Amino acid sequence: MHASLALEPWLSAELYRWFLVFCRAASALMLLPGFGETQLPGRIRVIAALVVAFCLAPLAGPLQPVPGAIGMAGAIAVEVLAGSFLGALSRMLLSAVHIAGQIIGQSIGLSNAFAFGIGADNAAILGSVLYAAVLAAFFAVDGHHPGLRAILDSYRLVPLGEAPAAAPAARALTEAAATAFRLAMQLSMPFLILSVLFNAALAGINRALPAMPVFMIGAPAILMTGLYLLGVAAPTLLSEVLGAYSAAFVISR
Repeated sequence: MHASLALEPWLSAELYRWFLVFCRAASALMLLPGFGETQLPGRIRVIAALVVAFCLAPLAGPLQPVPGAIGMAGAIAVEVLAGSFLGALSRMLLSAVHIAGQIIGQSIGLSNAFAFGIGADNAAILGSVLYAAVLAAFFAVDGHHPGLRAILDSYRLVPLGEAPAAAPAARALTEAAATAFRLAMQLSMPFLILSVLFNAALAGINRALPAMPVFMIGAPAILMTGLYLLGVAAPTLLSEVLGAYSAAFVISR
């Protein structure tokens, strides 16, 4: 009789812990690369979050007493905030691909070509292509495993039901944004140099031969040269992006 009376509070606490883990996992999966793409149906993401929560709930921390409505709402908001922080951190690092694609497109004359990419919004066609290639390489090297492992590791830094510290979280997001912009500039620097040299050469030709249709000749030339340079630099570009991502979520051990 005593065991049957103790079953109800234990079951309530277990379900409450599982629900909190689900809130953090679901909010993280909404933003993690690959899992948070708009092409992935919402029900698939919900099922994945349910499975992840079921696996991580026993490892997330001790059982907690079920609070009242206000305390439960606060705990849910805290877990959603913690999961969103993890997802936003990884998403911000891979945003360097879209920034680099936009800069490369402007350098070689494809800045006005927009397409529905894999990401959450429209992007330059080169950014969409590069992002799709990065995602393919990302899953090829099991890069999604560290993202899932980071959800479990987050409970050691941010215990269940506690809000993440503001100062370390802000510092991590700032460093991720700085890394994304620095990486985007490094990836697009060869194309910026190509654009400057090519336009300087066209200006000299136009100065020497005013009657020559420089734009009609130069636009296809810089486009073909830029696409050839992109084909040569694409493997290095992908490896640099994955290397920067591994600094935050270690892909290879």
